[in-house]
Amino acid sequence: MKLKVQKPRGMKDIFGEEAKFYLFIRNLLADFSLLHNFNYIETPLVENVKTFTASLGTTSDVIEKEMFYLKNKDSGDYFVLRPENTASIVRAYFENGMNSLPQPVSLFYLGTMYRRERPQHGRLREHRQWGLEILNSEDPFADFYIIFTIMSFFKKVKINGIKIKLNSLGCAKCSKKFRKNLLSYYRPLKNKICSDCQRRFKLNPLRLLDCKNEKDLVYKQNAPNILDFLCKFCKLHFQKVLELFEYFHIDYELDKTLVRGFDYYSRTVFEIFVEQFDFAIASGGRYDLGPVIGNISLPSVGGAVGLERLKIVLDNIDFKYKFEKPKIFVAFTGEEIRPKAFEIYLDLQAHGFNPLANFFKSSLASQLEFANKNGLKYSLILGFQELSRESIILKEMEHGTQEVLKLKNLPLELKKIIKYK
Repeated sequence: MKLKVQKPRGMKDIFGEEAKFYLFIRNLLADFSLLHNFNYIETPLVENVKTFTASLGTTSDVIEKEMFYLKNKDSGDYFVLRPENTASIVRAYFENGMNSLPQPVSLFYLGTMYRRERPQHGRLREHRQWGLEILNSEDPFADFYIIFTIMSFFKKVKINGIKIKLNSLGCAKCSKKFRKNLLSYYRPLKNKICSDCQRRFKLNPLRLLDCKNEKDLVYKQNAPNILDFLCKFCKLHFQKVLELFEYFHIDYELDKTLVRGFDYYSRTVFEIFVEQFDFAIASGGRYDLGPVIGNISLPSVGGAVGLERLKIVLDNIDFKYKFEKPKIFVAFTGEEIRPKAFEIYLDLQAHGFNPLANFFKSSLASQLEFANKNGLKYSLILGFQELSRESIILKEMEHGTQEVLKLKNLPLELKKIIKYK
């Protein structure tokens, strides 16, 4: 039987076992995000076209050929189906006065995006994403934390063979200098590169490094390295990001051709791959859309995971996942010992605890206030004096009683005090 009306190309109906999967994975991701101190946000599927033309860059592929446009018959205004969510979230930040909230603002979303492009394996024209955004923070720890949190979810659901690719695009000053050298390199190759790259050469040279045409791979591999053109501030920022990966013994690969598809990215960019799969399962980076949307700087960083691609990977493994409400909070008294506090936090996770922390607040008082608001029964407090004595304070939040525990065998000591099921 041939139906008179069918779904549009690149869209699909979700039902049966597939629907059960997406319902399960959304709940799983929502719980995971909330437990890692990201608050949920939902933006409209339909946005004013200016939200994206102002933020993505008029020469990006999304603006040029991948958006679904809707025209208001009365006013003549153009709207679009949301092609991505970062610009929408920045718009929502300013429009809803989120600047009055404690900063930085950490948000997550689970939503549908629309791209008018050729449907491909793991991404149709209508596709779903889980995303994390930390708004109003220049701290390199925020860059690291976004990637670490996404990677932690993959490990929790038993995805192995994770490969992280990193690069820095620098600031506008760095990009201008690099763009000049990149054009000089590609100018003699203009008649050899693919038609898309010939267009990019004129409109958006940085995207030359994003070319997927096999015959052009050798050209981009021999192209100048953008890391050689970073100013001292961008170089220091990226160095601090890499130092955090090295401190926690997390493998990564520097990829000088990693530029991402949107023009708004600056400084850190990343992609995460899984062995045996030829697509990036997650990607993102640092950006500042504040000037073009809210007329004020808003340094931020984010990342997103395609749920269709996540399903492809999870379909190949057997995984089980369970959450429990946090009962203990990890606090610290200064930025200098934040990495050590984070190390303790990870150790507790590895021993079956489900701790909570807020590593973006340097004030102990604000951290403990956060713990109280989240109903935590106990807090571990790491100060300089405790660290020098290889100890930590355990505080019972309701009555304020506290005792000193040794860092050595801390999980064992905690299990004697706190009843975990």
